[in-house]
Amino acid sequence: METIKKEDYTFAADIEKTREYYKTNSLCGCSCCRNYYAQIKNKFPKLSDFLSDFGIDISKPDEIISIETDSEINYMNIDYTVCGSIEKAGQNEIEIYDNLPLKIIVTDGFVSPNGQHGEYFTISVEGIELPWFLNEPFPKPITKSPKFKHKNLLRKIFKNRTN
Repeated sequence: METIKKEDYTFAADIEKTREYYKTNSLCGCSCCRNYYAQIKNKFPKLSDFLSDFGIDISKPDEIISIETDSEINYMNIDYTVCGSIEKAGQNEIEIYDNLPLKIIVTDGFVSPNGQHGEYFTISVEGIELPWFLNEPFPKPITKSPKFKHKNLLRKIFKNRTN
């Protein structure tokens, strides 16, 4: 185990065991995830270095939660796991500015489904936005159906009448 200090956090990390995990970690095949894998290392070098200190391969997350907007993908939460433990938890999330302000949230143990066994913690990253990079059609943004919009409008109208 190696001791790693980041801001007011102290970690005991098994870097080699973490690297081995990422060599065999299976990846999601959806287009939004593949878009992330294809460009994340080059777009966020400071984040890549931060994660690499723990043995994490930035292009192989355990879980990605994203939403398509009109022109880019908002990666709201990306989870990575590290073999080891949190020796001292900080008071706040860790912030990194790497082309965008990013938040690093550390959680003891399980956050996303993964193949980890034994003691580990999760590093979650928030705030990543990436353009569409793949040579395939951009996914359609999630929009509300007209029926859903109509119901919301009726609720607002009737709510205002009862107040």
